[in-house]
Amino acid sequence: MRKCFPILFAMLWMAQTGSSQASDAAFGYTDHASNLIGSVTVVDARAENACLRYTVRGAHCLPAADFLGPHGRLASFREIYWLLGTAGLSEKAHVLVVGDDPTERDFVAGMLYLCGQEKVSILSIPVARRAGLEQTQMGQGTGRGMTRNPIYQGVVREDRIVLRNELAQALAATHPPLLLDGRSEDEYWGERIRALRGGHLPGAQSLPIPKARGQLAQGAWQLPLRDGLVVYADDPFESVAYFTLLRAGAGVDARVFPDGWVDWANHPALPMDSVTYPDPVLAGAPAKRPAEQAKPGQIVLVLGGIFMLAAFSAGFFYLGKRRS
Repeated sequence: MRKCFPILFAMLWMAQTGSSQASDAAFGYTDHASNLIGSVTVVDARAENACLRYTVRGAHCLPAADFLGPHGRLASFREIYWLLGTAGLSEKAHVLVVGDDPTERDFVAGMLYLCGQEKVSILSIPVARRAGLEQTQMGQGTGRGMTRNPIYQGVVREDRIVLRNELAQALAATHPPLLLDGRSEDEYWGERIRALRGGHLPGAQSLPIPKARGQLAQGAWQLPLRDGLVVYADDPFESVAYFTLLRAGAGVDARVFPDGWVDWANHPALPMDSVTYPDPVLAGAPAKRPAEQAKPGQIVLVLGGIFMLAAFSAGFFYLGKRRS
């Protein structure tokens, strides 16, 4: 019965039943980009070193990790706007987001959309497969600058974002919004914990990200029938990517709770269902994070330590030989 519970609340695709479906011409997937190259601004969501080495020719390198601060928290929009300016982006441009990892790619695309980018397209073909382009359209990417050029002046799409306090008030109202949880079923039921507590938001229904992505690929969506849908996953990285999948992939009229379950679970006064607590010995697996590169300072410290250890060992060996 436990495994069937989310399925009992899953319904047929909205268009098949007459329920409202929002079409957003400013946000969507594409698997044909050859005709767009040259007329759009390409953004590569992969790690910068990979983007600089090989990508769509002239793509702006904008790794998913650059949007996140310590512990996977989302940077402020002011900081993100500075980031977008140093990446050479204009809010008026039509941006095509490319990448290899679907979650990283969708997260970056979702952040651009939420930041007010005029139009965002997402290329479903990975860069590893040459993005479905001609070899002549591939080359090196462009890294971020030290200053903003141009100054990014987008307007946040606030109507697509739900903050924690706002969501708490909405859940306490007579007609609370419908919630959709993108984490795994084990996390939804609190069997696997990646936060201070396990469980899910009150009344939330389960549609894990991999299952939703599979439904998108097959064109056989199963979504709840109600307007005012709010979606979330584990943290900002996964929540925004989940929002992108539903909004850009299916045109679902959804809003996102970007801070996700991790933020909600950190506040004991907030209500939740199927509450569990982590085992004091066995900790849950860490949340998925976008790929990060080793910083030059870290490499220097490691090499320095290896050199000092080698020098000490050589000296110790020399003294031993002299004494013998």
